[in-house]
Amino acid sequence: MIIAVGTHADYKRKGYASQCMQALCQELISEGKELCLFYDNPEAGNIYKRIGFKDIGFWMMYTYE
Repeated sequence: MIIAVGTHADYKRKGYASQCMQALCQELISEGKELCLFYDNPEAGNIYKRIGFKDIGFWMMYTYE
């Protein structure tokens, strides 16, 4: 599961997140792993979709106190 991917504001829109995610995904796939990620940022979603991820639904978290 991939979560909390971030890019420092000074380095956004330079392709670094796409390159990093693509390299990470290729490595994990070569190890025979299946990938899952969660995001709630549409801008990040565009990156993930560009490298091959597809939306499969929505998720939520509930805490019980």
